[in-house]
Amino acid sequence: MGAQASGGEKLGKGNLTLLDVIAQSIGFIGPVFAAAFFIPTIVGASLNGKGAGIASPVSIIIAMIGMCAVAWIISRFARRIHAAGSLYDYVTEAFGERIGFVAGWVYYGGVIALTLAIGLAFGGFLHDTLFFNHGVELEWFWYSIAFWVVAAAMMIRGVAISTRVQLVLGVGSFLIILAFSIWVIIKVSGDGGLSGAPFNPSSSDQGWNGIFFGVLYAVIMFIGFESSANLAEETKSPRKHLPLAIFGSCIAVGIFYIIVTYAQAVGFGLSVQDWLAAFPPLYALAADPRFGSTLFGELVQWIVVIDIAAVGLGTAVGSSRGVFALARDGRLPKVLASVHPKYKTPWIASTALAVASIILIIIIAATNGLMTVGEMDPGQWFPMFNWLATFGGFMLVAVYIAICVAAFKGMPGESHGLLALAGIVGGLVSIGAIYGVIVQFADVPTYNRIWWVAALWLLGGVVVMLILNQMGRLRNKTV
Repeated sequence: MGAQASGGEKLGKGNLTLLDVIAQSIGFIGPVFAAAFFIPTIVGASLNGKGAGIASPVSIIIAMIGMCAVAWIISRFARRIHAAGSLYDYVTEAFGERIGFVAGWVYYGGVIALTLAIGLAFGGFLHDTLFFNHGVELEWFWYSIAFWVVAAAMMIRGVAISTRVQLVLGVGSFLIILAFSIWVIIKVSGDGGLSGAPFNPSSSDQGWNGIFFGVLYAVIMFIGFESSANLAEETKSPRKHLPLAIFGSCIAVGIFYIIVTYAQAVGFGLSVQDWLAAFPPLYALAADPRFGSTLFGELVQWIVVIDIAAVGLGTAVGSSRGVFALARDGRLPKVLASVHPKYKTPWIASTALAVASIILIIIIAATNGLMTVGEMDPGQWFPMFNWLATFGGFMLVAVYIAICVAAFKGMPGESHGLLALAGIVGGLVSIGAIYGVIVQFADVPTYNRIWWVAALWLLGGVVVMLILNQMGRLRNKTV
């Protein structure tokens, strides 16, 4: 039997299916959005110009191996521990309540940062899609605010609504872009343009150094595979379905990224210059008469916007459950653990996140960007989105490292050797990603503060942990 949440208010009865929890993981990851805008950074459109170039699929394969190792460890925890806190509960079981609280503080701080970021991106991308294609001039922040009003209503009404919307939006967009990428490969094959060069490390102009810089961004594209674990209390068969959703989503998006990246490499004739000149390359290929059309190019833009909406729902569902779990355990104000009397959802936590997001949107609009620097920014929303997304990813990967360390302690009924191997592989790739963020942004104003803001957040978590411990509130675990 898996460990269940045994104290405090409970979320709705377990009625979510395997498809629901898969939709949560895929929705949080946002593979179409990630493929459209992170693949170019893997290639070389990074702040320092480094990247894997034509060998970008190699970077993705390395990241996939590391993240799937982490996913396998998390899936083992998910078989036994069925509580809304997910990674917070797993680290607590491995290392005790003090370290567990700090891990939850860091992890959900990161998830909330991602949640805030995605609401900004939705408004920005929807504005650009409507403005550049149809001349609609409504400001971006109205779209972002509307998104959060609708998202909050869906989260309060029931998680099944949001997961099924994610299923249609996220998984649907995933399948369309996958099919298009396969079509590009087939078309290029007919012209005799296929090549094994993208899978050859020597194809990278910058060698292994460029490939490993690409791994940094490739890791970011996998973040969120574990988010289905937040729905453990609301799932019919968590012991069976959660491991499949967690590990399966990591494998699925990895294969997706490899196919999409290879399609772009051969679609642009193995030319890094052409690949990077057509930003975002996914849009350019879709509008190219060889593979699509102008109309299909616009359709792909809409598909990306739709995928961003799915990501927003995924991060919101995950963060609301995490805040609820911490509050239920007495780590945050108890009011955040309130469950809706009718819908059995964490409605106060969900509402608080939506309100915080709307407040941030208003501040950014009122201050003309808050963090805007120079004229290169695509909009008021972008600098804060980019910073929050990078910061959030940094925090989540830091907790992945803790999960990898926990693997060395072993688990009942699991191979200690396999857990240790997964811990080594996942830990090395995760540490590399953390190191890459610190080095990559060392000379970039504002972004070079990400690591020490994360360190301050960690220190704040330690201080809160010591206070809670002194108050005797770390002896009240619900798992």
